[in-house]
Amino acid sequence: MGLPSKLSFNRAEVAVSLLAAILLQLEVWLFEPGPPAVARTLVSLVAAGALAFLRAYPFGAYLVNGVAVYGLIAIGYPSDYYQWTNFIALVVMASRLPMGRSLGGLLLGFAGIAFYFIRFPDEGDGFITAAFVMALYLAGWLVGRAQLSRTRLAAQEAQSELAEERTRLARELHDIVGHAVNLMVVQAGVGDRIFDSDPAAARMTLKSIADTGRAALADLDRMLNVLSSGSSRKALPTLAQLNELCTEFSRSGLPVNLTIDGDPQRVPASVSLAGYRLVQEALTNALKHAAATKVAVEVVIDHDVTIRVTDDGHGGEPQLGRGLRGMVERAQLHGGTVQFGTGSNGGFMVESRIPLQSAS
Repeated sequence: MGLPSKLSFNRAEVAVSLLAAILLQLEVWLFEPGPPAVARTLVSLVAAGALAFLRAYPFGAYLVNGVAVYGLIAIGYPSDYYQWTNFIALVVMASRLPMGRSLGGLLLGFAGIAFYFIRFPDEGDGFITAAFVMALYLAGWLVGRAQLSRTRLAAQEAQSELAEERTRLARELHDIVGHAVNLMVVQAGVGDRIFDSDPAAARMTLKSIADTGRAALADLDRMLNVLSSGSSRKALPTLAQLNELCTEFSRSGLPVNLTIDGDPQRVPASVSLAGYRLVQEALTNALKHAAATKVAVEVVIDHDVTIRVTDDGHGGEPQLGRGLRGMVERAQLHGGTVQFGTGSNGGFMVESRIPLQSAS
């Protein structure tokens, strides 16, 4: 086990260590005075001081405490306070170490208890008292193991939340950057074809490319601002901005007919963002893959948000890439569903249904 780069002390453990040191000194000098007082003082301070190092060196501190406690016992000085410091060290050690080393520590504790009652056979009721103390050590060890399980569970939950957040950010980046880049590539291709025959239209296409790039940079800036400060200068897009999105695609050469039945303002922000991204991804796929000449986007808002995007392209079975997986994950996050495949008119169809109650 390597040494920690910076020794860390826990306030509670330092406080327990100081309290143990005071009680042991009271025992040495007041409750049970007698020679060798100086040696007993030093050893008891080692036993108490070891408790302060349990965070940095759980097993090492437990061993040092045990050697000090049972060393005093070996030379003939029984003490209630000494054993309690070892019991505390056992509980903390069990809450910090893997099962193998922790169990080894418990067995050493049992050996120490057995040694104590062999050294002082007249203490308590002999075997019965020894069994009781061992049962107490076992209970303390189990408490420590339970604490370790809770700590690990909390860490796993934190890791799971972090993974979910990374997935969400990856979806956002894919939606922002993928949409913008695909749109710019299509626009650049259109501009290249008409550059000589229609310079004015080519200039408009170049302007559209610049506008798309600026919009993508603004979206990225808002996301980075949310990550760095937890707030956003401008809200992320919602279903209320679908008209602008569809107009952007229409300007790129893919006519989009949008109909919205219901009030987008009553849709919770998270569901509204998910719906916007679903439409954005579906339109991007239609522009990039479907060879479509027109697209229809229908949004119905009642108890659910139903989104249907259909094109007149070649249809067919979809390849489940990052974009389609992102659609499914966004909908599932809010208790919704996504279906896609060949539509009734032969083109490609994406349909999503997200319940509003799941987001409230």
